[in-house]
Amino acid sequence: MSTKNPIRQLLFTLFCLLGLSAGAQSFLPAGSIVYPFRASPLIAQTGNQFHILYNNSGERNIDSIVLKGPYSRVKVKIDSVLKGRFEYDSYTHMYTNNKIWVSIPANSPEDMYDLLVYSAGEINISRRSVKLVKTFPSKHSFIHISDTHVSRNWVGSAQNGYAEELQLLDKFITVANIIAPDFVIVTGDLIHDYTRFNKDLRGWGGDTVKSYVKLPTVEEKFRNYFEGAKGYRGVQHINAPVFSVPGNHDFYGMKETDYPAKAAQWNTLCGMRVFGMAFAGTRFLFMDDYLGDPVVDIPDKKPLSGLQGKQLLKFLETHGKGELRIIAQHKQNRADTAFLNQQKVKLIVNGHIHTPHVDTLGKTPTIRMRPGVVCRSGEAHRWELILGLFRIIRIDGDSFTFTEPLRFCSNPIEAYDKIKLNLTLNYKGDNTGKSTYNEALIANKLPENLPGCRVRFVMKKGNYTVTGGRIRQTFNSGKLSIVDVDTDVNATTSKKVSIKPKK
Repeated sequence: MSTKNPIRQLLFTLFCLLGLSAGAQSFLPAGSIVYPFRASPLIAQTGNQFHILYNNSGERNIDSIVLKGPYSRVKVKIDSVLKGRFEYDSYTHMYTNNKIWVSIPANSPEDMYDLLVYSAGEINISRRSVKLVKTFPSKHSFIHISDTHVSRNWVGSAQNGYAEELQLLDKFITVANIIAPDFVIVTGDLIHDYTRFNKDLRGWGGDTVKSYVKLPTVEEKFRNYFEGAKGYRGVQHINAPVFSVPGNHDFYGMKETDYPAKAAQWNTLCGMRVFGMAFAGTRFLFMDDYLGDPVVDIPDKKPLSGLQGKQLLKFLETHGKGELRIIAQHKQNRADTAFLNQQKVKLIVNGHIHTPHVDTLGKTPTIRMRPGVVCRSGEAHRWELILGLFRIIRIDGDSFTFTEPLRFCSNPIEAYDKIKLNLTLNYKGDNTGKSTYNEALIANKLPENLPGCRVRFVMKKGNYTVTGGRIRQTFNSGKLSIVDVDTDVNATTSKKVSIKPKK
């Protein structure tokens, strides 16, 4: 292997180092799929095309591609397999050698899907990376969270433990799934660049580790954040795509100033680092103000005057500027006002500082805001200011509104089994496909009206009618009928939704 390419040499070093520790065999958890994957999932419209960036070692034949959901399996049509050099990061120059275009059957159910690529007897999986929708409505919404710091504090042994932050994150996921946003944005510090063992009562003290060759590995840290561990769920269990951008703590086992190494580690374990996403008339620009493209760390330089700005401008040229432009980045004081003014960006969502805040900047003007934190450990002493918080942003064409910071539970410093959620969904009867009648009760203790809350009924196969909500979709899966219902729940009230067979 040539050592003239520093990124290639870095990746070789990563593999060698991780090979010294348990879990190294899963260092590439998505196998050969680079997009859609982890930090950069995909929202695709049924009946249309999407593309997959795929590393095809040995130029093997692509046999088939399948989307696997909890109750449905969709075989997509392979339209073309393009061969070449498809660069997905202009700083690390990492690339794939295949770009696969596929078409989605028009009658496919709306859901979150695993992406499976079958090739020469092998199966490569990108978990919970594709959301299928029937339409891209001009009215849409997303939840904004930040600074989860998953794996800052570790519970149990290095060999068989888990990130403490998952306890709160798991509870938040329950609330997010009831709210049912179109997607979720996480603005950095997904994991932590050290691991703390044997914390004290304040969430500090103990012993810290910053090393490839000691457990947990960096791959396990990201696996905790995305997939969860020990029965606690990670962000991929939210029933909506979760888009994640890097923060200053999103690397592990290398020097903070080694930008090529940090950026390549993100590419390898999380996928794309700088990218855009079009949803109806909204253009979302996801950037990295910490790991790579170090112009952002040079005084008096504009963060989007270099490689990232060119990449995001190319996205806007390709997809059009739309009606509304939104930037997601990590730090609050690295906004490029020249770019904001030029592109008339109306909103920046960010994190880094853990207290909620809203202000404006630039000539458009641009609203800049952060939500607080959902689950960071070691913050019990000031939980009332920062902990358990999220925002909902609602978009309508070229305008948007946003909530005050909302707390998903009333007592985020309690033990996992004592946490009291401020939004709950309970079924009166069995919801596993054994019944032909059921009721669901949503109790909303939040000071916010929640339009479009989601209830999924899993019923015996049949035809059903619903009261208390609007049927979004119905599809059959073997002996089951899946009925997804949207309902509006006002602030500090409850709402009952019932389902029964049609007469």
